[in-house]
Amino acid sequence: MSIVDSIKSIKLDSIRPVTSRQTLVIVITLSIIFSAALMLRIFPVKYGYFLNEFDPFFDYYASKFIVDHFDASGISGLLDYFSWHDYRTWYPEGRPVARTSQVGLHFAGALFYIVARDVFGLTSSLYDFLVIFPPIVGALSIIPIYLIARRVTSEGGALFASLIIAFSTSIIQRGNLGWFKSEPFALFLSLCGSYLFLTMFDSDRSHRNIALRAVLAGTLMGISLTAWGGSQFFNIVFAVLILVIPFLKVDQQKAIFTTSIFVAFYLIVAAISPRPGAALILSPAGIALLGSLAFAILANVIRHYSHAFEYVNILKNTVIGLFFGAIVILSLGLLSEVSGRYLTVIMPFRRSGVPLVESVAEHFVPTGAQFFQEYLILLPFAVFGAMQLLNKRDISSVFVLVLAASGFYISGSFSRLMIFSSIAIALLAAVGFITVTSSIFRPLLTGIGKQATGKSETRTGLKIMYSLFMIVVLCFPVITPSYGYSWVLSADIPTSISNSGSTYRGHDPSFLEALTWLEGSTPEDSIVAAWWDYGYWITVMGNRTSLADNATINGTRISVLGQMFMSPEEESLEILDSLDADYVLIFLAGTKTANQQFGDLYLLGGGGDESKKQWFIRIGGFEDAEFMEPDGFSPNDNFWENSFLGRLMPFTWELAVDAENNVYQEYEFNPERTNLYAYNMKYPADGNGPLRLAFASSSLQPDAPQGRFSGVLIYEIVKD
Repeated sequence: MSIVDSIKSIKLDSIRPVTSRQTLVIVITLSIIFSAALMLRIFPVKYGYFLNEFDPFFDYYASKFIVDHFDASGISGLLDYFSWHDYRTWYPEGRPVARTSQVGLHFAGALFYIVARDVFGLTSSLYDFLVIFPPIVGALSIIPIYLIARRVTSEGGALFASLIIAFSTSIIQRGNLGWFKSEPFALFLSLCGSYLFLTMFDSDRSHRNIALRAVLAGTLMGISLTAWGGSQFFNIVFAVLILVIPFLKVDQQKAIFTTSIFVAFYLIVAAISPRPGAALILSPAGIALLGSLAFAILANVIRHYSHAFEYVNILKNTVIGLFFGAIVILSLGLLSEVSGRYLTVIMPFRRSGVPLVESVAEHFVPTGAQFFQEYLILLPFAVFGAMQLLNKRDISSVFVLVLAASGFYISGSFSRLMIFSSIAIALLAAVGFITVTSSIFRPLLTGIGKQATGKSETRTGLKIMYSLFMIVVLCFPVITPSYGYSWVLSADIPTSISNSGSTYRGHDPSFLEALTWLEGSTPEDSIVAAWWDYGYWITVMGNRTSLADNATINGTRISVLGQMFMSPEEESLEILDSLDADYVLIFLAGTKTANQQFGDLYLLGGGGDESKKQWFIRIGGFEDAEFMEPDGFSPNDNFWENSFLGRLMPFTWELAVDAENNVYQEYEFNPERTNLYAYNMKYPADGNGPLRLAFASSSLQPDAPQGRFSGVLIYEIVKD
C-alpha cells in the first residue's frame, strides 16, 4: 500500500480532537467574558494612549533600564538593575532602585517585552507595550477565578464569578489602560498560585504531580510578592488554611508534604529578591506561614501517638499555647518591625495620624456607601453563598471562606484593598446565585421521592418572575446613568496625565505640554522643585531631576517641600537654595468665567495644588487655621500674603457671591459664599523678582477662553 493510500485510509474521526458541547460552550463564554473585561479596561483610550496615574511612569522607567541594558550587554545586562542607584530622583541622595521598588513587576514588564519583540517580532515600543499590558493581564484574571470557583460551585457558577470579576469597578480601576503598577500582574499570579495550591489536596493525584504543583504554586506566590507588597494578604489566607488542615478530611501526610514544599518555595523565591528580601522570613507574614506549618506537622505527630478521643483536645490546647506564644514573641520584639501601613491594615481603627500617609487617596477608608455601590445585589447572594460553604469541610470551601473574611476585614482599612473584597464577593455570590437559581428551576416533587411531570406541576410563573428580576438587577449596573452605580461609567476615567491630573473628565494636554517644554527648553542638569505627586512625571516624561516623588522614601524631604511652599518668600528661597533647585513647578485647576462689570474671574478647585494645600500645610508642620478658613478649604489672607504658594498662584481675591447672586466686594469669610479671584501674576517673565515665569500652560494665559482650566506654571529661580 502506498503512502497516499495509507493516508486516505485514515478516518478523520480517529484524529479529530473530542470536545464535548459543554466544554465548547464554556470556552466560548469565557472568551466573551474576556473580551468584555478587556474592552472595559481599555475604555480610557478615548482620552489618549498613555500610562496612568504616577507610579506606572517610574515602573516603565525601571523596565526600560532593564531592556536597554539587555540590548547593550545581553543577559549580563539584566544584573545591572540590582546595582542601579538612580540620581535623577530624590536629588541629591538618589534612590537604590532594587531595594525600594517592585522588582518582580519591573522584570516582568521588561522580559515579556523582550520575548514579544525578539521571538514574536513585536515592533511597538516598550512604552506602548506596557500601556496595554495591564488590561490584558487583568482580563486574563477571569480564568483563575473561574477555576477556583469551579471547585466550590458548578460550571455556571464559575462563569458567573468570572463575569463579576470582569465588571468589578475596584478591579477595573486598578488594572485599566496604562496601569502598569503592581496590582494587575501580582493579582493574576496570586490567583493562579491559589488555584494550584488547592489542587495539591486532590486525592487522585500522585506525589510527583502534587509536588510539581506545590513548586509552581510557591514560585508564583513568591514572584507575586516581589511585584506587590499587598500580596501578603494571601499569606494570611494560606497560613489559616495550613493551620486548619489537621481538622479537615484530607490525607494529612500528603498535605504536610506538599505544603512544606509550597512554603519553602514561596519564602525562598520572595527572599531572593532585594525587596522584600530575607527579612520576609522573620516578618509576621513569614512566621505565620512557618508557624502554621509547624503546627500541622506537630498535629500529625500527635495523631500518631495519641488516642482518637484525645487528639482534638490536645490540638485545642496546642492552638491556645501557640496563641500565647505569639503574644510573647510580639511583646519581646523578636519579629521584624511592622510598618505603619501594615499595622493600619491589621487594625483598621488605628489610623497612622501621619499626614503624609493620610494624604494618599488610595489610603482613604471606604465607606459603607462605597461597598453598597460596588456590590449592590451581589451582597445577599454572597451572604447566602457563605452560609452554604459553612456546611462543608473541604479545603476549597474553607479557602473561599477565609479569603472572604480576611478580604472584607482588610478592605475596611484602605480603599485600594477593595480588590480583595471584590474577589470574595465574586466567589461567594457565584455559590449563592447558583444555589438559589438551581432551587428555583428544580422540578417540584409530586410526592415522596417522585419528580413532577407536566407543565401544570412546575413553577413556571415563579421561574419567569425570577428570570426577569435577575435580568433587571444584573443589567442595572451596566445601563444605569448614575455614575456611582454604573460599572461602565466607572470604567470611563481618563488616565491621569491625559487630564493633567485634575478631577475633570476629558483630555487636557497642559501637563504633557509642560513636560515637553521642560525637556526641550531647560538644561539637562536642571533640578525641579514640585510637590511630590509630580516627581515621576518630571523625571520620566520631563527627563529632569526631581526632589521627591510617589515612592515617599524620605518623609523628611517631603516635609521640607511642604515648608517651602507654605513659608514666607525669603525662607522659601533659602530652602530652594539648600536643595539646589533651578525651577519651581505648580499645577492649578478651576473654572474661568467672565462678568461685564468685573471682567475675568476664576473659581479655584479642580484637583490641583489649590486643592491639595491642606496637605502642604499639615505635612510641612503647620496648622490648618494658619492658612485656611474654618471650612478647611478656602485660603485666608495669610495664605495669599505670607505663603510662597500663595505668591506662586497668579490670583488675588476679587469678590464673593451667594446663592442669590448677591456680590460682596469686602472680604469676610462666609461658608455660604463662593470666592472668586482675579488674575494677578506676581512673578512675570519680565519681572525683577527672585523668580521669573518660564512657562505657563495656554489655559493659564490671561487671554485663555472661559471654562474649566487645568494648567502648569514653571518658574525659573533667579540666581546670582
